[in-house]
Amino acid sequence: MGKELSFFEAASIVAGYGIGAGIMAVPYLASRNGVVSALIITAAAYGFSVLLHLMIAELALGASCARGGGTQIVEIFRVYLFRGRLREALTWIFFALMCLILTLNLSAYVAGASEILTALTGLPGLPAGLLFSVAAAGVVVLGLKALGVSEKVAVVSMLVLFAALAAGTFGAPLHMPQLGASWDKGALALFGAVMFCFASFFSIPQVVEGMRGRPRAIRGAVLLGIAINLGIVLLVTSLALLASREVTEVAIIGWAAAIGPWASVLGSVFFLLALLTTYWSICYALLSILRERLQWSLLPCWLLATLPNIALALSGLTGFLGFVRLAGGAIALLVALLLVPAYRNYRRGLAGGALAVLPAPFSAPAWEWVAFAGYLAMAVGSFLGA
Repeated sequence: MGKELSFFEAASIVAGYGIGAGIMAVPYLASRNGVVSALIITAAAYGFSVLLHLMIAELALGASCARGGGTQIVEIFRVYLFRGRLREALTWIFFALMCLILTLNLSAYVAGASEILTALTGLPGLPAGLLFSVAAAGVVVLGLKALGVSEKVAVVSMLVLFAALAAGTFGAPLHMPQLGASWDKGALALFGAVMFCFASFFSIPQVVEGMRGRPRAIRGAVLLGIAINLGIVLLVTSLALLASREVTEVAIIGWAAAIGPWASVLGSVFFLLALLTTYWSICYALLSILRERLQWSLLPCWLLATLPNIALALSGLTGFLGFVRLAGGAIALLVALLLVPAYRNYRRGLAGGALAVLPAPFSAPAWEWVAFAGYLAMAVGSFLGA
């Protein structure tokens, strides 16, 4: 299938990667901080996230135009970060690390989806995991256009689910949430959680690949994709705060207790779609990284991107999934921080030339430090919220 993405398909890839089960942790943290501070923190997280994701898009577009460059994270670093005699060695080491971490992350999604399908359908774990894997991996092999269309359908479906949950919420007794503001360590924990909900690093190269000739459209798609996630975060948090007698650490538990058990079913379907959309984006990113670095054809790279994570997930060795999630968050943070010096090298290479994706007012070096500070705060917040 073709690689040209429509505007909403590209935005859906960004949104689909970022939307995840972690969104259900935000209401509890927001309830500890108060509505005013939660809104300020969420707005700040959106700003930091947009800045860094546009920097990634700028780098991916620049790397794709560089001689021998590609759009994926590994090739971006090869072009703009790794230098000297160790350039290729560092590239291969980072490539191996990325493949390992992404495979572990994918195995976590398969295992989690298997549990949800078992709860919803009564299927045993192995058939449930295989069912999810076939649906997930099948979309990836069809190419970027199929990925964009599938993400679009899934994102719209999740919005419909939340419309139903909203209707149920306003039919139940409502509770007034805490309106004040708290600026203790709970604020950093909330900031880290919201930043994690917006993190769509590995989806940006796919957007660039599908919209290579439309830099301004790339910018708009990134802004819209993260804005969709912002809207869902605000919607979930508002509804959970209004409905729940007690806001639980996993918001859907207290939420469902207030409006009915059917909400648990819709919440499970949402989690399943969230796992599916993120699996699609990560698996396609891994497939693209393998093809760019190894220069192999589609089929062997697809098998290498899918079979190991499926086998790992279904082998029963899933007790370390908490570690996998931490490792996945760590590599995402590592990528974010490495992108700042990579972006600085890219700007030096432009020698004052015009930016293609990032708006010109954000080209000053100070904005690189702003992005660095935002993701450093995310790391601290994630540690405090662990």
